[in-house]
Amino acid sequence: MSTMIAAAALILATGCSSSPPSGTPTSTQARPAMTQGELCNVVMNFFTTELHAVEVRTIPVVSADTALAGSGICEVAQGQSPAGNYMARSAPNDSDPTEGRRGYAKAPELGDAVWVYDMRTDKGNPSNTVRFATRVNNWNAVLEVQDTETRTANGTLHLTDEDKRKSVQFLAELTTKLAG
Repeated sequence: MSTMIAAAALILATGCSSSPPSGTPTSTQARPAMTQGELCNVVMNFFTTELHAVEVRTIPVVSADTALAGSGICEVAQGQSPAGNYMARSAPNDSDPTEGRRGYAKAPELGDAVWVYDMRTDKGNPSNTVRFATRVNNWNAVLEVQDTETRTANGTLHLTDEDKRKSVQFLAELTTKLAG
């Protein structure tokens, strides 16, 4: 996960300018009307409201008032332990939101453009992580949930089928908003 976070941070650091690249017309460039702080609030709200996580905080990658352009990422933690994260980026030349990473399987039962990597069942690289990936317009996005390490008011999370549906719906809605 830290490799994915570092790569996403690099993308943000190099692609988060609020002005378009020189020579690029602004009328054809999709501009999400969201700041880093707003992104983190939406992600944290999903974890607390839909997954019922308790005592969570967000870890923004850039300052809260930075307007997102081309990418967005926010981590959610409980104390020093990660609970999950959301990462999205404009990738007009990619067709696969998993970016070719192994382990993902298309999940038509959750949606037409949804891939899931349930690391809980990965015999070669087991963990408690479940990753959901989708592509909306030219944007690739991944929502990662730390299943049994995430605390709720009733104990550990243990993602249900309903939690998975909620996760996919959230992923699609937030990515649609960013893809604007």
